[in-house]
Amino acid sequence: MNLQTLQQEPDIRIGIILPEDRYREIRLETPRNGDYQLVFANGRSMGLSPGLPLRVETQNGKLAVFDGDQKLYSGERVHIQPKAAAELAPKSGILVRDVIAGRSFHWKKYIDVHLPGKLELSLRNDTLFLVNVLPFETYLACVATSEMNAACPPALLEAQTIAARSWLLAHAENKHHELGIDACNDDCCQRYQGTGFLTAEAIASTQTTRGRVLMYDDEICDARYSKSCGGIMEAYEAVWKGKPKPYLVVKSDAREDFTQQFDLRREDDVQKWLTSHPKSFCSPHVVDESELSRYLGSVDESGRYFRWQVTLRQEELTQRLNEMLKLDVAAVQGMQVLERGGSGRIVRLGIDFLDANMHLHTITLKDQYDIRNVLHRKFLYSSAFIIEAKFGGDAVPREFVLTGGGWGHGVGLCQIGALGMALEGFDTETILQHYYPGSRLETLY
Repeated sequence: MNLQTLQQEPDIRIGIILPEDRYREIRLETPRNGDYQLVFANGRSMGLSPGLPLRVETQNGKLAVFDGDQKLYSGERVHIQPKAAAELAPKSGILVRDVIAGRSFHWKKYIDVHLPGKLELSLRNDTLFLVNVLPFETYLACVATSEMNAACPPALLEAQTIAARSWLLAHAENKHHELGIDACNDDCCQRYQGTGFLTAEAIASTQTTRGRVLMYDDEICDARYSKSCGGIMEAYEAVWKGKPKPYLVVKSDAREDFTQQFDLRREDDVQKWLTSHPKSFCSPHVVDESELSRYLGSVDESGRYFRWQVTLRQEELTQRLNEMLKLDVAAVQGMQVLERGGSGRIVRLGIDFLDANMHLHTITLKDQYDIRNVLHRKFLYSSAFIIEAKFGGDAVPREFVLTGGGWGHGVGLCQIGALGMALEGFDTETILQHYYPGSRLETLY
């Protein structure tokens, strides 16, 4: 499929349960008002009763499908699909229980999801692999209410939908190409939690923007987004080290240009920035953090997204470094910021540590993702932080206090900032122009 000359809506393949999840059993249930069937590898099919609980498990190197104790099928792969196209509606589709949400992130949970379209079940490395095949626009309607809540203003839902459509069609970062899928269901790609939170407003936002994408020159924009930029957006190349993208740049998330006041590659300016609360679209001045829960996605946690503080105790940090980096750390002596991006996010961090023989070593973390992953067992909110070492009576710090800003990589659309813009009355196109400067909207199909 040539995505750049796309003229009609495609079907897409979304990984729901991946081989890395190591599932040996999946529990499902057919809709009570749908007409579904099992389709076997040889093309034969079997009708399924409405509201039928099913269990799929690995058994003797194959997958087996059970209705209670009755085995319905055993083989390499099987499809579960509607006999005819079904209308998109809240909680429509097959119910799949205990699906991971927040894979490898600090908000990891297990949720039940309703999946429209077709399910493909197979084995990979003796574990179960579940793929949802569905129309692209159906998928996007579900993404809008998985990433953010349907209570968000229409301008936010429309902007989110266009960004999600553009990101996937740009096809710049297919992280799971070896699995034969377009994306997974989770934050490493973009959230897709089926129809469980779908509303008429989300469906309308997809229909209103159908086929519309962001373009720059003759290419679909790689429209990255994150939960909160913290007041200033980050440049693409600071996070992914690729060729700069002129629509993913360092830019203030506000009417005022903070970049004229703060150079966030300088430590003294970062100190002032992260200990202040400037009026940006994603700040509590515009979006009250006590009200955020009504707008965020179902698996997001309530908390301080704009400015936050985390304390790393010496014992926890030492254990984390030894586990993650296979080091012999007896104590962490200090952390040194070696390089920051334009939003203040650390992109190179030096860690000085003593080994068991009290010899001093330094290791460098060279990526914002690695910094967030290594320092905290629940994945640090962002890499935009300042470090304060606190001492007790010992020669090494007792703990390190991190004062930070934003949640996520900060590149492109800031979801809480876009929410703030929508609440202040900005329309969809203005929001998108703000976060992807120089881009234009175009309808593909």
